[in-house]
Parts: sequence; structure tokens; C-alpha cells
Amino acid sequence: MSARMARQALRLAGKLGLPLEALCREAGFREEDLDDPELRIPYAALDGLLERAAALSGDANLGLHIARVDMVDLDDPATFVVLTSATLRDAMARGCRYQRVWGDGERFQMEDTAHGVRMRFTPVGAPRPAHRHLVEAALVQFATGVRAFTGVDVRPLCVRFQHPAPEDLREHEALFGCPLEFDAPFNAIDFSHEDVERPFIHADALLNAMFERQAQRALERLPEVATATERVREQVRRELAGGDFSFAAVARALRQPPRTLQRRLAAEGQSYAAIVESLRRELSAAYLQRRMSIAEVSFLLGYADPVAFHRAFKRWWGTSPEGYRRERLQAPR
Repeated sequence: MSARMARQALRLAGKLGLPLEALCREAGFREEDLDDPELRIPYAALDGLLERAAALSGDANLGLHIARVDMVDLDDPATFVVLTSATLRDAMARGCRYQRVWGDGERFQMEDTAHGVRMRFTPVGAPRPAHRHLVEAALVQFATGVRAFTGVDVRPLCVRFQHPAPEDLREHEALFGCPLEFDAPFNAIDFSHEDVERPFIHADALLNAMFERQAQRALERLPEVATATERVREQVRRELAGGDFSFAAVARALRQPPRTLQRRLAAEGQSYAAIVESLRRELSAAYLQRRMSIAEVSFLLGYADPVAFHRAFKRWWGTSPEGYRRERLQAPR
């Protein structure tokens, strides 16, 4: 991922009086390396940095505070694509389109709902304590960015977090100004139909086209991603419907000893179970939108028992497959 979030985290750490050199060393990079705008670091390195900073500072709301660090990256064309978009809806779509500039793992997903537009946020890798701070930082930046870019005190319809509620919610309530849900099935921020059509105060079609070209070139300069995670994901996708997608079978297909493959996934902040879960979740939505039967979707996702599919789907999306399909069919186009 881009080192942008690490730079923000270290700036806050400096204000908190934490030992920056030691934090960087433990995370596996040098502080001076972060001056390079092209630097990309492993997701696990940022996770480790955040967890160590939280432990040293005792800051229970580290993510909220990182989000409020004032830092403009003039070398980041994707941010300026968002900034110069015509409306909030346009900005959401473009942010998703160019998010690989910020990191190789797709974390934001835009979807229409019956009430407006939802942006889901999924941290990369197996769940760990740092993900609470990453999620809160991402969603606060989103909420405050919408207000800054529209010039209107836009409040989300709802903000959801997968992690448990902290003891003191006053800061969360002040920053978001909307209903908050914790222990939710997914992380997300929802906006109304009216708010997603609000114009951006810096909207400029010519500048937007220019920044889009720069963002596209930035994407093209990135190396081809051939990570262990992607190779496992592709093999599982091929075998999911009726094949053998056990970890041992996948390791054999990739011609790697299971322990070696397991270590490589761990180095990328991933696990086999998390990869399968993420792929099934993604494909479940795509299949249901093709009007496939629930039984067929269950089979294509590799479930021997449709009941198990129903339970998993409700955990992923907060509703049943039937309810999800109804909501999508009723959503405005």
C-alpha cells in the first residue's frame, strides 16, 4: 500500500511524543524512506505500526485522531480526481476506480441501497487490532471530506463498525453526527439520495480529466500484482463450484508446500480462510444480481448445505439472500 497512511500515523505519533525511529524500525522501514511519494509498504507493516503506537500512547481513539491529521499529498492524483469530481456520487465512483493508487487491496466498495448509496470498507488481511483504527480513520476521513468538498454540513444516514463499541462514544458521535452501529456485520457509511447528488465546490471537468489521466498513468506504473494471495484466490475461484478447494489441494495446484504457502500468505497479512470468505462474499452479490436461484448460488460458492450459505450471507451483508435481492431490485438506477 501507499505509505501515505503511515506518514499520517507518524505525524500524530510525533505530536504524542512517541519514539518515531523505534516505531519505524519495528514496522520494518526507515522514517526517511517515507519522504518518497512512490514508496509502498506491506499492509502488515502499517498494522504493526498502528498497534505499537496505540499501545505506547494509550490512545483508545488513535484512528479518529489520525484521520484529523492535516496532510495534503500533492503527488497523489487519485485524491485530486475525487476533489474535482462533479458530485459526491461521481467522487465515490472515481475513488473506487483509482483506489489501487492508494493500495493493492480493494477496500472500498460502492453500492446503491433503497435509501441512497453505501460505501463499505474492508481492511486487508486477517482481522487484527489495528483494523479498528484503520476503519475509524477511513470512515472519519470520508465523513469530514464530504463536508469539506460539498461545503455543506452533510451527515451520513448511518455508520457501521464491525468492532465492539468503545466505552466512551462522545468523540465518535461528535465527528459523525449520525446513528452509529457497532458489532455490525460490515463496516460502512451510508448517505441519502439527496446528499450523493450534492455538487462539489471544487468541481472542474477540465482539471478532473487531467487528474484522471495522471491517476491512470500512476496505475499503469504499478507493477503487476502476482502475490500469493492473488494466486490462491484465483485457484479457489476455479475450484469453488464442485472442485476441491481445500488448502492442501490449492497448495498442490500452486506447487508449493502447505507450510511455505501459509507463511507467504501470513507475510501478506492474509490467511486462507479470509481469502475464501472474501471471495465468497464478493461472488454472492454478483451471482444474486444475475437472478440465479439461491440454491444455484449456494452450489457455485461451494456450500454443501444451503443453510450454511444463508448464515454466511447474513453475516456478510446483514440480510438474507432473498432480502438482499429485493433491496437491489428496488434500488433506483
